[in-house]
Formats: sequence, C-alpha cells, structure tokens
Amino acid sequence: MKRYNLILKVRSILPIVSMLVFLGCSDEFLDVTPNHYLTEGNFYQTEEDFDQALLGVYGSLQDYALSAHFLEEGRSDNTTYDNLLDQGSLGGGRQYGFLDQFKMTSDAGPISDAWNTIYSAIKDCNVTLFYLNKAEIDPVSAKSMEAELRFFRAFYHFIAVRYWGDVPLLIEPVNSAEDAFALERNSIADVYQAIVQDAEFAISNLPPGYAGNDVGRVTKGAARMLLAKAYLTRGDYSNAQNQLNNIIGSNEYDLLANYADVFDPTNKNHPESILEVQFKEGAEGESSNFIYQFAPVGSRGVVVLGPESAPGRNIPTTDLVEAYEANDIRKDISVAYFDRDPSPLYYINKYNHDTDPDFSRSPDNWPVYRYADVLLMLAEAINEQSYQTGTPFDMLNRVRLRAGLPELTPTDLPDQESFRNAIAQERRVELAFENHRWFDLVRTGKAIEVITAYGIKEKANPTLVPPDFIAFGPESFAITQEKLLYPIPNNELDLNPNMTQNPGY
Repeated sequence: MKRYNLILKVRSILPIVSMLVFLGCSDEFLDVTPNHYLTEGNFYQTEEDFDQALLGVYGSLQDYALSAHFLEEGRSDNTTYDNLLDQGSLGGGRQYGFLDQFKMTSDAGPISDAWNTIYSAIKDCNVTLFYLNKAEIDPVSAKSMEAELRFFRAFYHFIAVRYWGDVPLLIEPVNSAEDAFALERNSIADVYQAIVQDAEFAISNLPPGYAGNDVGRVTKGAARMLLAKAYLTRGDYSNAQNQLNNIIGSNEYDLLANYADVFDPTNKNHPESILEVQFKEGAEGESSNFIYQFAPVGSRGVVVLGPESAPGRNIPTTDLVEAYEANDIRKDISVAYFDRDPSPLYYINKYNHDTDPDFSRSPDNWPVYRYADVLLMLAEAINEQSYQTGTPFDMLNRVRLRAGLPELTPTDLPDQESFRNAIAQERRVELAFENHRWFDLVRTGKAIEVITAYGIKEKANPTLVPPDFIAFGPESFAITQEKLLYPIPNNELDLNPNMTQNPGY
C-alpha cells in the first residue's frame, strides 16, 4: 500500500472564489479542525507536516482520475454513454448525453465539477508552497517537495488550459476574498509559459525513481513527459523530441511483453509505467471504481460483482471497436461484449478486476503516462519535423509488434501524411480509454473533421439509440471551432464579474 493512500483528503465542492481563499478558510484539511486557520502556528512546522500536506495533493489526483473521462475520453469518438432506461433511470444521464453530442451548456454539472477539482488541487499546491518557502526544514527535502508540488501545479494548469483556453493562472495563494473576486483569465501563452517553468524545475529536482513506500510518487520521467506533452500540444516538436529522447535514454522504462499486464492490478508501477494514479481495494476508502462506472446498465452479476448496478458512463463506440485491425490482441483486452436484451453492446474491459461481491470497489490504478505513449509521441514529433524512414518507424513498430501486428514499412507509409495518419490510428487503439484521444484530436487539428464524420456515422447507425429526450438531431455532433473548448461554468461567471465566457456559449 502506497504511503499517500493513507491520507485524509480535501473534498472541496466550493467554487474557485471560495476555494482559493486560504486565510480564514474552513476546509477539513488533513487533521486540522474545521474553522481553524491554516497557519505556521498550528500545522506547517515539521518536515512530516509538509509531507502530509503534499500527500493530500496526491489524494486530489484520485479525485481527478475518477471523473476525467467525462470531459476527455467521453468527448471523443472513442466512447459514448449507455442509454438504456433501467428502472426509470438513464445509465449515462441527460447531461452526459448532451456532452457526448456537443450540445452542452455552461451550467453542465460535469464541467463545473472539473473546474472545482482542478482549482482545488492548484490551491493546495500553492498554499503548501507558500509555507514551504518559509519553513526551516532540511533544504534537500524542501527542494524535492517543491518539485513535486510544482509538477502538480503544472499538471493541473495543463488540463485547465486544454479544457477552457484562457484560464486564471495561479502561482501564488489568494489571500483575500477581494483578490479572489479580482481574478481574471490569463492568456494561453502565459499559462503555457508557467507550465514550462514549473515542469523544468520539477525535472531538475525530482529523482529518477523511488523505492519502498515511495514508489508511485512523481519522478523526473513524469515531469519530462508532462513537458513533452505541453511542447507537442504547442507544436514545438524539437523540444518535445528532446524531452522524449531523455526519457528513453534514462533506461528507466520499457514496454512490457504482454499488453494485459499493463493494466493488471497485481502488477502496479511496472517498468512501462511513468505515472499512474494509485488506488487500493479495501475498506480504507482508497479503492477505485472504474469498472462500476464503465460497465453497462443491467450488467450486475455478469460484468460487475458488487451490489450496485453500473451506469455505463463510458461505453466504446462502434467506430472504435471497428478501428482495431484483424488479429490485434489489444482488442479483447480492451473491450468485451455484453449480450444484453434488447441492446447488446461492448464495454471497457481494461479495468475489469473487481473481486469483492459485497462492495462496489476495485483495485485498479489509472495510467497517466506510460512508455508506449513515449514511443508514439517521439515518432510523431520526428515526423512532424520531416518524414524519415528510420527511428519513427522503429518506435511505431515496437508498439505494433507487441500488439501482434505486422511492421509497417516505407512502402506502406511513403510520406509524412500517411505516417501521421498511422500514428493517429495507433495512438487511438493503444491508448484507448486512457483519456488521450480527445486531446490528440484537438492538438493535431483533426477534431472537427473526425467528429463531424463520426457524427454522420453515429446518427446513421448508432452505437446505442438515445432516448427521445436526448434524441439525435441536426445539432448533434455539430462541432465548431468554439466547441473545442468547454464553457466557463456559470457559477464562476456569477461570482466573479471579471470572468468572461468562451465564444459560442
């Protein structure tokens, strides 16, 4: 059991204005009594205090991982939502259907929840950093903890800027309500500049790995991966290539021989894993529930063992299932078939490892960064600079060979565009249901083209026919440039007159 799974975590549900005011706050933070101030005098004193606060930030990563699929994988052509009415309730829910069809509005609960989760985590990073910079503790330990906190601050800003575009850039605690109400949206360029600075600090001050109870904490490789993804998203392929080459050259990671082993809960933090969110099945409250969120409506006792029904909130689309090549061993590991009457369907099988018939909980970790992603990103970064027949093909084919597929050659992919398409295809099936597809579509400029084509196909032959109140219509999958970003949540606009809405909402 990882040490940071023993923490008491902040479960804030307040909007950004109230979450970010740390002087006089009443959050239940670690063992601090509600209505107590977080000051040097009653908590942030010893190295153990700071480590406990840092572990609380790790706990927030669980909150993010448990719901990120709503705005990431579910937004893409990879998954949809189960529409079967089960005892009067819709498995996926009305709002999830609107999100799936690009018909959501700025009062959508999943969008507001994501904002709160992200900015609560950033708040925790900034408050702990504020006191850490004044603390009289071992400087080596302080530098390492600062690197972890700055990694997470960059990590969450990177999510936020891809969700909403211009967002508040918070690198200091907000000291008063007046300061909170004065927050404005910073430019995308400014947010990325801060992400790069934090990630570079983390790279310089994090270790390559850990032992014992510290296994699972963020490493130098995780920080390089975050920076490489930021560079790739910005189209800075040369700098992305440099970071990815450093990850490969570290010799800290490698592909596992068996694709299924990547997701096996008995094989956590394996050599392919660069960062995964830690969960543990049991009564401590540190378990995951991915299979219970993802399994189809009506599959209790067949797909899931526990006492609760599953809502089918992340169902593979027909388009994704058909994207697997013949003999791709990843297909049967990633998806399985539920012969449900009257609407049979595929479901995500990667996280199907629950063992407790009495509780709806599972031991699965969530993969954030892994080595297969490094190889495919490097192949893409090189190809985007110039078409080459050496290293990019080697990287791509390492992933394909593990999947039981034949190598691709320059005869198969004779130019930059054909190689680009092959990388997109390989990333789709290799990283399916790991929350990469939507971000990949947006950063490569393919989202409007791909989702439009997918929408035409889905409306003609639905993965699951939606009920009347979210029936397909002319607005379904009518994606525009504005819909590549989510709306700023309504409650943020109501609370802060300086906050502006994204176009199109």
